[in-house]
Amino acid sequence: MDELNQIIEQIELHSVEGINECFSKGISPNDYFKGELLIYELISEYTRSPRFKDCVKAFVNNGLQFDDKILLSVFLDDAKSLEQQLRNDPAALSKTYTLRCAYTPLFEVSLLHICAEFNHLSCAKVLVDHGADVNVTAGIDENGFGGQTAIFHTVNQNNNQSADMMNYLLSKNADLKLTVQGFIWGKGYDWETFIPAVNPISYAKMGLLPQMHRNEKTIAAIVSLLIKQAYGIDYQSQNVPCKYLHS
Repeated sequence: MDELNQIIEQIELHSVEGINECFSKGISPNDYFKGELLIYELISEYTRSPRFKDCVKAFVNNGLQFDDKILLSVFLDDAKSLEQQLRNDPAALSKTYTLRCAYTPLFEVSLLHICAEFNHLSCAKVLVDHGADVNVTAGIDENGFGGQTAIFHTVNQNNNQSADMMNYLLSKNADLKLTVQGFIWGKGYDWETFIPAVNPISYAKMGLLPQMHRNEKTIAAIVSLLIKQAYGIDYQSQNVPCKYLHS
Protein backbone atom coordinates (compact mmCIF):
# COMPACT_ATOMS: atom_id res chain seq x y z
CA MET A 1 0.00 0.00 0.00
CA ASP A 2 2.89 2.40 0.70
CA GLU A 3 4.15 1.91 -2.86
CA LEU A 4 0.67 2.54 -4.25
CA ASN A 5 0.33 5.74 -2.23
CA GLN A 6 3.73 6.81 -3.50
CA ILE A 7 2.76 6.51 -7.16
CA ILE A 8 -0.49 8.39 -6.48
CA GLU A 9 1.64 11.24 -5.16
CA GLN A 10 3.92 11.11 -8.20
CA ILE A 11 0.88 11.09 -10.49
CA GLU A 12 -0.44 14.22 -8.79
CA LEU A 13 2.95 15.89 -9.31
CA HIS A 14 3.07 14.78 -12.96
CA SER A 15 6.52 13.45 -12.16
CA VAL A 16 7.56 11.16 -15.02
CA GLU A 17 10.70 10.16 -13.14
CA GLY A 18 8.75 9.38 -9.99
CA ILE A 19 6.18 7.30 -11.87
CA ASN A 20 8.91 5.32 -13.62
CA GLU A 21 10.67 4.74 -10.30
CA CYS A 22 7.46 3.35 -8.78
CA PHE A 23 7.09 0.98 -11.72
CA SER A 24 10.70 -0.15 -11.28
CA LYS A 25 9.89 -1.03 -7.66
CA GLY A 26 7.07 -3.38 -8.63
CA ILE A 27 3.95 -1.27 -9.13
CA SER A 28 2.19 -2.36 -12.32
CA PRO A 29 0.62 0.14 -14.72
CA ASN A 30 -2.28 -2.31 -14.81
CA ASP A 31 -2.90 -2.14 -11.06
CA TYR A 32 -6.22 -0.83 -9.78
CA PHE A 33 -6.87 2.11 -7.48
CA LYS A 34 -10.34 2.82 -6.07
CA GLY A 35 -11.84 0.29 -8.46
CA GLU A 36 -10.33 1.74 -11.65
CA LEU A 37 -7.15 1.18 -13.61
CA LEU A 38 -4.38 3.26 -12.09
CA ILE A 39 -4.06 5.41 -15.20
CA TYR A 40 -7.51 6.86 -14.57
CA GLU A 41 -6.12 8.53 -11.45
CA LEU A 42 -3.73 10.37 -13.75
CA ILE A 43 -6.51 11.26 -16.18
CA SER A 44 -9.02 12.46 -13.61
CA GLU A 45 -7.09 14.42 -11.01
CA TYR A 46 -6.19 18.05 -10.35
CA THR A 47 -2.86 18.76 -12.04
CA ARG A 48 -2.69 20.09 -15.59
CA SER A 49 0.72 20.39 -17.23
CA PRO A 50 2.55 19.64 -20.49
CA ARG A 51 4.00 16.58 -18.72
CA PHE A 52 0.66 14.78 -18.79
CA LYS A 53 1.34 13.05 -22.12
CA ASP A 54 4.79 11.97 -20.90
CA CYS A 55 3.22 10.48 -17.78
CA VAL A 56 0.84 8.50 -19.99
CA LYS A 57 3.82 7.38 -22.05
CA ALA A 58 5.51 6.12 -18.87
CA PHE A 59 2.49 3.86 -18.29
CA VAL A 60 2.65 2.63 -21.90
CA ASN A 61 6.40 2.00 -21.78
CA ASN A 62 5.96 -0.07 -18.65
CA GLY A 63 3.34 -2.37 -20.16
CA LEU A 64 -0.03 -0.62 -19.86
CA GLN A 65 -2.86 -2.72 -21.30
CA PHE A 66 -5.43 -0.29 -22.68
CA ASP A 67 -7.95 -1.57 -25.20
CA ASP A 68 -9.17 1.70 -26.71
CA LYS A 69 -6.22 2.60 -28.93
CA ILE A 70 -7.86 5.75 -30.32
CA LEU A 71 -8.47 7.15 -26.84
CA LEU A 72 -4.93 6.23 -25.84
CA SER A 73 -3.59 8.07 -28.88
CA VAL A 74 -5.42 11.20 -27.71
CA PHE A 75 -4.08 10.84 -24.16
CA LEU A 76 -0.58 10.61 -25.65
CA ASP A 77 -1.27 13.43 -28.13
CA ASP A 78 0.11 11.04 -30.71
CA ALA A 79 -1.16 12.52 -33.97
CA LYS A 80 0.45 9.88 -36.17
CA SER A 81 -1.17 7.02 -34.27
CA LEU A 82 -4.54 8.78 -34.18
CA GLU A 83 -4.38 9.39 -37.93
CA GLN A 84 -3.80 5.70 -38.54
CA GLN A 85 -6.54 4.64 -36.13
CA LEU A 86 -9.07 6.93 -37.81
CA ARG A 87 -8.15 5.61 -41.25
CA ASN A 88 -8.83 2.10 -39.98
CA ASP A 89 -12.03 3.08 -38.18
CA PRO A 90 -13.55 6.39 -39.40
CA ALA A 91 -16.66 5.87 -37.27
CA ALA A 92 -14.53 6.25 -34.15
CA LEU A 93 -14.60 10.01 -34.77
CA SER A 94 -18.10 10.10 -33.31
CA LYS A 95 -17.40 7.99 -30.21
CA THR A 96 -18.18 9.52 -26.84
CA TYR A 97 -16.59 8.99 -23.45
CA THR A 98 -17.49 9.53 -19.82
CA LEU A 99 -14.50 10.08 -17.56
CA ARG A 100 -14.13 11.28 -13.99
CA CYS A 101 -12.72 14.81 -14.02
CA ALA A 102 -11.67 17.29 -11.33
CA TYR A 103 -12.91 20.24 -13.40
CA THR A 104 -15.34 20.69 -16.30
CA PRO A 105 -17.28 17.43 -16.57
CA LEU A 106 -16.26 14.87 -19.14
CA PHE A 107 -19.72 13.31 -19.49
CA GLU A 108 -20.40 11.76 -22.89
CA VAL A 109 -17.77 13.96 -24.50
CA SER A 110 -16.04 13.71 -27.85
CA LEU A 111 -12.35 13.14 -28.43
CA LEU A 112 -12.11 16.86 -29.20
CA HIS A 113 -13.37 17.72 -25.71
CA ILE A 114 -10.63 15.54 -24.27
CA CYS A 115 -8.02 17.27 -26.42
CA ALA A 116 -9.30 20.60 -25.10
CA GLU A 117 -9.13 19.44 -21.50
CA PHE A 118 -5.48 18.38 -21.78
CA ASN A 119 -4.32 20.89 -24.43
CA HIS A 120 -3.53 18.17 -26.97
CA LEU A 121 -3.37 20.35 -30.05
CA SER A 122 -1.70 17.85 -32.40
CA CYS A 123 -4.52 15.34 -32.05
CA ALA A 124 -7.16 18.07 -32.18
CA LYS A 125 -5.90 19.11 -35.61
CA VAL A 126 -6.13 15.51 -36.83
CA LEU A 127 -9.69 15.23 -35.54
CA VAL A 128 -10.77 18.46 -37.25
CA ASP A 129 -9.04 17.45 -40.47
CA HIS A 130 -11.11 14.25 -40.38
CA GLY A 131 -14.33 16.20 -39.99
CA ALA A 132 -14.79 16.71 -36.25
CA ASP A 133 -17.15 19.59 -35.49
CA VAL A 134 -15.49 22.14 -33.19
CA ASN A 135 -18.93 22.89 -31.75
CA VAL A 136 -19.92 19.30 -31.00
CA THR A 137 -21.69 19.18 -27.65
CA ALA A 138 -21.21 16.94 -24.64
CA GLY A 139 -23.98 14.79 -23.19
CA ILE A 140 -26.76 15.98 -20.91
CA ASP A 141 -26.80 14.43 -17.43
CA GLU A 142 -29.76 13.34 -15.32
CA ASN A 143 -30.24 16.93 -14.06
CA GLY A 144 -30.36 18.44 -17.54
CA PHE A 145 -26.85 19.85 -17.15
CA GLY A 146 -24.06 19.62 -19.72
CA GLY A 147 -24.08 20.14 -23.46
CA GLN A 148 -20.90 22.21 -23.43
CA THR A 149 -18.56 22.42 -26.41
CA ALA A 150 -14.80 21.86 -26.34
CA ILE A 151 -13.99 25.55 -25.89
CA PHE A 152 -15.54 25.47 -22.41
CA HIS A 153 -12.72 23.17 -21.32
CA THR A 154 -10.08 25.76 -22.23
CA VAL A 155 -11.23 29.14 -20.96
CA ASN A 156 -10.42 28.86 -17.25
CA GLN A 157 -8.15 25.84 -17.15
CA ASN A 158 -5.68 25.30 -14.30
CA ASN A 159 -2.57 27.43 -14.95
CA ASN A 160 -4.13 28.45 -18.29
CA GLN A 161 -2.85 25.09 -19.50
CA SER A 162 -5.22 24.88 -22.48
CA ALA A 163 -4.37 28.24 -24.07
CA ASP A 164 -3.12 26.60 -27.27
CA MET A 165 -6.36 24.66 -27.70
CA MET A 166 -8.42 27.75 -26.89
CA ASN A 167 -6.68 29.78 -29.59
CA TYR A 168 -6.99 26.95 -32.10
CA LEU A 169 -10.72 26.52 -31.46
CA LEU A 170 -11.21 30.27 -31.76
CA SER A 171 -9.40 30.17 -35.12
CA LYS A 172 -11.95 27.55 -36.19
CA ASN A 173 -14.89 29.78 -35.18
CA ALA A 174 -15.85 28.04 -31.97
CA ASP A 175 -19.26 29.27 -30.81
CA LEU A 176 -18.85 31.65 -27.84
CA LYS A 177 -22.56 32.43 -27.52
CA LEU A 178 -23.84 28.93 -26.77
CA THR A 179 -25.45 29.01 -23.32
CA VAL A 180 -25.93 25.77 -21.43
CA GLN A 181 -28.30 25.29 -18.50
CA GLY A 182 -25.33 24.53 -16.30
CA PHE A 183 -22.96 21.83 -15.18
CA ILE A 184 -21.35 20.58 -12.02
CA TRP A 185 -17.69 21.57 -11.87
CA GLY A 186 -15.50 19.13 -9.96
CA LYS A 187 -18.35 16.70 -9.45
CA GLY A 188 -17.63 14.32 -6.57
CA TYR A 189 -14.67 16.33 -5.26
CA ASP A 190 -14.44 18.58 -2.20
CA TRP A 191 -14.60 21.63 -4.47
CA GLU A 192 -17.77 20.52 -6.32
CA THR A 193 -19.58 23.63 -7.57
CA PHE A 194 -22.76 24.14 -9.55
CA ILE A 195 -22.19 26.59 -12.42
CA PRO A 196 -25.61 27.67 -13.80
CA ALA A 197 -26.57 29.20 -17.16
CA VAL A 198 -23.17 29.88 -18.73
CA ASN A 199 -21.58 30.45 -22.10
CA PRO A 200 -17.80 30.19 -22.66
CA ILE A 201 -17.27 33.88 -21.82
CA SER A 202 -19.15 33.83 -18.54
CA TYR A 203 -17.58 30.47 -17.71
CA ALA A 204 -14.15 32.04 -18.16
CA LYS A 205 -15.20 34.66 -15.60
CA MET A 206 -16.10 31.86 -13.20
CA GLY A 207 -12.35 31.34 -12.89
CA LEU A 208 -12.52 34.09 -10.26
CA LEU A 209 -14.39 31.79 -7.88
CA PRO A 210 -12.03 31.17 -4.95
CA GLN A 211 -12.24 27.39 -5.25
CA MET A 212 -10.91 27.56 -8.82
CA HIS A 213 -7.62 29.20 -7.77
CA ARG A 214 -7.09 30.97 -11.09
CA ASN A 215 -5.04 34.12 -11.65
CA GLU A 216 -7.12 37.32 -11.87
CA LYS A 217 -4.98 38.91 -14.57
CA THR A 218 -5.05 35.76 -16.69
CA ILE A 219 -8.83 35.48 -16.39
CA ALA A 220 -9.30 39.15 -17.30
CA ALA A 221 -7.12 38.76 -20.39
CA ILE A 222 -9.06 35.69 -21.54
CA VAL A 223 -12.42 37.40 -21.03
CA SER A 224 -11.21 40.39 -23.06
CA LEU A 225 -10.03 38.08 -25.83
CA LEU A 226 -13.33 36.21 -25.93
CA ILE A 227 -15.54 39.29 -25.80
CA LYS A 228 -13.64 40.76 -28.76
CA GLN A 229 -13.90 37.50 -30.70
CA ALA A 230 -17.63 37.15 -30.05
CA TYR A 231 -18.82 40.75 -30.26
CA GLY A 232 -15.99 42.84 -31.68
CA ILE A 233 -15.75 44.80 -28.42
CA ASP A 234 -12.20 45.76 -27.49
CA TYR A 235 -12.36 46.21 -23.71
CA GLN A 236 -9.66 45.71 -21.10
CA SER A 237 -10.73 45.59 -17.44
CA GLN A 238 -9.12 48.44 -15.51
CA ASN A 239 -9.55 47.07 -11.99
CA VAL A 240 -7.46 43.89 -12.12
CA PRO A 241 -6.56 42.71 -9.59
CA CYS A 242 -9.46 44.28 -7.74
CA LYS A 243 -8.01 47.23 -5.80
CA TYR A 244 -10.81 47.13 -3.22
CA LEU A 245 -10.10 43.53 -2.28
CA HIS A 246 -6.35 44.08 -2.08
CA SER A 247 -6.36 47.40 -0.22
